[in-house]
Amino acid sequence: MPNGNYTVLVKFWKDPTATTAGDLIYSDTQTVAVTNGMLNIAIPNLVSEANNIDPSKFAQPLWAEITVNGEKLSPRQKLLGTPYAFSLVGGAAVLVGNDAQAAPLIANNAAGQGAFNVGNRTTNSAAGSPGTRGLTVTILDNTDSDIIRGCAGGLDCSSAYLRFRVNGNGNVTADGSFTGSGADYAEWIRVEGDVSTFEPGDVLVISATQDRTVAKSLHANDSSLAGVYSTAPGFVGGGSMETQPGYIPVAMMGIVPVKVTTANGPIHRGDLLTTSDIPGYAMLATNPQFGAVIGKAMGEIISGEGVIEVMLLLK
Repeated sequence: MPNGNYTVLVKFWKDPTATTAGDLIYSDTQTVAVTNGMLNIAIPNLVSEANNIDPSKFAQPLWAEITVNGEKLSPRQKLLGTPYAFSLVGGAAVLVGNDAQAAPLIANNAAGQGAFNVGNRTTNSAAGSPGTRGLTVTILDNTDSDIIRGCAGGLDCSSAYLRFRVNGNGNVTADGSFTGSGADYAEWIRVEGDVSTFEPGDVLVISATQDRTVAKSLHANDSSLAGVYSTAPGFVGGGSMETQPGYIPVAMMGIVPVKVTTANGPIHRGDLLTTSDIPGYAMLATNPQFGAVIGKAMGEIISGEGVIEVMLLLK
């Protein structure tokens, strides 16, 4: 259909095939502009029986029949609802404006407790009321400024009441501690060889042929020890490498599951561990060598091979 103005007849029916007058809910003819096959038709805001726009008549399934320049489009299309507005919990507020430093997107009560404030492009948003505990978000052109601030106990979100912040460069600062479900510190490091041959718990050494790369341990008492393939790290550095092929999280501190063997004797809690001749496995360190100690066993294994938790103490 070429762009231009067209005479459009719109009818709403109770049934997709009905033809009787009693089944016709609404009818109107308008001249509308058509652009790229799209058109907009406004239903007059006349809520009355005389204009067939009684709201109760629309509280039922309806089908639209459209005729353009005398040509009826078939079949009729069922009308589908688009919400006029969304509901909020009592006391919540959604405000839009450019005069204030902050607009509360969600406020649980009149005092503004729990407010989520959105600032403008150049100014940090304020918490909004004395004693407010809230989160402020500001989109700034200056990357050195804060884009997210968490504040408590003050009139605004200035430094005196600041508890948490993220600046435009991605630096995170917090007053309190970080608590995660993981139990070790790790970094994303590239592996030597096929990454699919590595498993969590593998003992790793520094590669002898590639920079910033680890390999599976192959020899006993290896002083090139690097760490352990982490199972569930609590913190992982080098996040930019997470999506790169051939990288794994290498645990360097904390408590981590480690593959062990009793090839050098039973392992008891508190024993020092080192690398073994079995690829990726640790063993009892009966004569610890400098640089070859993985850490201390936090569990026991009397014979064979298995996995126990180890407190990493690389030294």
